[in-house]
Amino acid sequence: MSRHTTRLAMLAVAATATVLAACGQAPDTTEFVSACVKTQATQKMCECAAKEAASKLSPDLFNAMVYDMQGKRQELSAISDKMSFDERASFAQKQFEIMGACMKEG
Repeated sequence: MSRHTTRLAMLAVAATATVLAACGQAPDTTEFVSACVKTQATQKMCECAAKEAASKLSPDLFNAMVYDMQGKRQELSAISDKMSFDERASFAQKQFEIMGACMKEG
C-alpha cells in the first residue's frame, strides 16, 4: 500500500470516528463509569454520576462528558464547537451539579 493510500485510509477512519461521535453514537453508562473512575472518583460516585448524567443530559452532552473524562479532545470538540458560549456555560454547570449530587456517594 502506498504512503498516499495509507494516509487517505487513515483520514477516512478519523473522519468516520468524528462523524459517529457527532451523530450521537453514545458511550454507555459502563463507559462513563470506567472513564470517571480513572479520574480518581470512587466506583459508587461514578455509578451515581452516570445515572444522573443519563437522566439530565442530552445524548450529545452525555457523550461530551465521557469524552472529556477520557481525554478525547477531538470528539469533545466535535460536540462543543457547535455550542454557543451560553450552552457551554450551562453544560459546565450541569456537570458540576451532576458530580455534586453524587459527592456523598464517594
